[in-house]
Amino acid sequence: MRKPFLIALIALLVVGIVGYFGVGAYINHVARSEVDSALATLRAGGTEASVSDVRYDLFAGRFEMHGLSLAGPAQGSLKIGTLVANGIEQRADRVFAREVDLAEVTLSPPLGVAGADTTQYHAPHAVITAVEFPIRAPVDGTPPQIALSFLRQITAERVDIPASTGTGSSGTGETRVTTEETNGAIRLDALAKGRFASVAAEPSRFTISGAQGNLGAGSVGRVEIKGFDLAALLILVDSELREASDEFVTLYDSISMADYEMTLEGGIAQRMKSLAMKEVAIRPAAIPVESIIAMRGQMERLAAAGTQAPPEEAAALFRLLAGIYDEGIRLGGLSIDTLEGTAPGGVAYGVGSFALGVVDGGRMASLTLERLTGTGPEGGTFELGRFALSGLRAGTLMALLADTAENPATVGRWPAPFFNTLESVAIDKLKAPTEDGSPLDIDRFALTWTAEPDALPTRISATLRMSGPTAMIHAGNSAFALVPGQMARASVAMDFAAVWNEADDTVVVEPAYVEVSDAFTFNARLTLSAVDDSVFSPQPDEALAGAGEVNLDALDLTLTDAGLYDQKLEQAAKEQGLKPEEIRQLFAGFADLLLGQAVTDRPELGPAVDAFVRFVQTPMSTLSLRITPRNPPLPMMLIVEALNSEDPLSLVDELDITTPAAP
Repeated sequence: MRKPFLIALIALLVVGIVGYFGVGAYINHVARSEVDSALATLRAGGTEASVSDVRYDLFAGRFEMHGLSLAGPAQGSLKIGTLVANGIEQRADRVFAREVDLAEVTLSPPLGVAGADTTQYHAPHAVITAVEFPIRAPVDGTPPQIALSFLRQITAERVDIPASTGTGSSGTGETRVTTEETNGAIRLDALAKGRFASVAAEPSRFTISGAQGNLGAGSVGRVEIKGFDLAALLILVDSELREASDEFVTLYDSISMADYEMTLEGGIAQRMKSLAMKEVAIRPAAIPVESIIAMRGQMERLAAAGTQAPPEEAAALFRLLAGIYDEGIRLGGLSIDTLEGTAPGGVAYGVGSFALGVVDGGRMASLTLERLTGTGPEGGTFELGRFALSGLRAGTLMALLADTAENPATVGRWPAPFFNTLESVAIDKLKAPTEDGSPLDIDRFALTWTAEPDALPTRISATLRMSGPTAMIHAGNSAFALVPGQMARASVAMDFAAVWNEADDTVVVEPAYVEVSDAFTFNARLTLSAVDDSVFSPQPDEALAGAGEVNLDALDLTLTDAGLYDQKLEQAAKEQGLKPEEIRQLFAGFADLLLGQAVTDRPELGPAVDAFVRFVQTPMSTLSLRITPRNPPLPMMLIVEALNSEDPLSLVDELDITTPAAP
């Protein structure tokens, strides 16, 4: 987005200066004294200001100024070789000029307004048509304040800049990079109250060079802007103006850019077909320009030294960004059509489209990428139909990264902050290479939740549909027991949902569903009671105390064998030198022996134990059980403690386990 910065800065120099120096001279015929008085006012404010010659022809309606030079600390500098205004006439308390010609204009933009690597612009020629401004310009305040006040009183039909160049640099030492750009014609239409109705910039070119020589070149196609507020950018230059501007100001109603290309030596290249943004707004008071400048300088020094920022500096940077995201930026939307790139070693990537929804209060309503493709250095290909996020809170994420930089050991101890950074994520039609040659396919993955700030979710749901090579699960992994090892590929389906019902203080988990093709299907429904709002408190201690009061109401389980049991029996039989039927009966005997004592003590468990033994004896069968507290209430904390104890089966004493009645 280099070109919009260029447009802003060139507009500032050709409009903000017009008529200011010597406005009173048009009427009072004392041009030089008026200009000298204006320059003296600027010098009193700390600006270096001079002019070599001023001429005014009352009868011809012509004003000339030569050799104007202005420079201010942290406010940039401006030089105008010649300024010629023709067709000057007085209209009530305003001055009108039919045309103003500017020649050899050089601008070093103010820090905080310039692009990241731009330090100087030069326009050989610029023309302002039908410009009108007050007879007397303001003289009180800092130079930016004076310029802003005057700018908001100017009207102009159009500004034409046939050609311009920009140069700049970033970094230091071996990391220093210099950029030179050649810009096409720029036209700005209908200036009033500091805003242009529209701006159009023809294609431009740029080159990039570093300490070792040329790095690359690129180009930017036509840029069109609707509703460009130049005054809003000028506010950022002055700290007093910035602090007093506590409302959002729309910089651009819309921006469109076409055909961006960049090629760097070594095989790095990037191309973008088009980009569009709308309703780009800032709240100047929330953008700490001085801190940004200082932070940028420090990052450049660290990069030149080849060192990383200390944790406290990294945290400060993240917190700075968090504040800007949360309070200083608003965006109506952004979209990119066709982004492609290449890198050395055969690496390539492509994005069919990228869309960013409304950004307000640090929250991005949506972020979507479609038709992603990639090729790795070894030729493996990656495809993704669609990737989508909603409710991404960039400011919260930056704050979390700051906490991580400062105290990495404490991050992750409490999960609530992670849920606050995002509301949902979805992936469709993903195909990724694996080490085994057969690709990993994710047909659909979706995860969404609802949570109050800094609290655990009160609603969460997830779904997954995927397939992949079974060899991805290593034999040493505990999940290997669930893999149908006789098949090269397996499909997995998972669904999960949990909802808190505030009216009756319950949480229902349904469905909790897992299916592995040719292996098994598992389905569960869990009901918890005594779940009050303290469980979702932003305070970890209060949330943990509330969780300790949660009770089990009921757990319904259904497990269907779809072939996994037979496969594992055959594998075990081969390892033991036995027949699969012998292994099956051995397992059934162990189950009967292990659970027999429980049935002796509690006969009501008999049907459930018999159902379990039948399930072990009969492949491709289904086991359904219902688990409820024997003597309610049964705290979930007690269940967790029992399962982690040396005798987890002691938990059976606290439960009723039944088989559901046949429908």
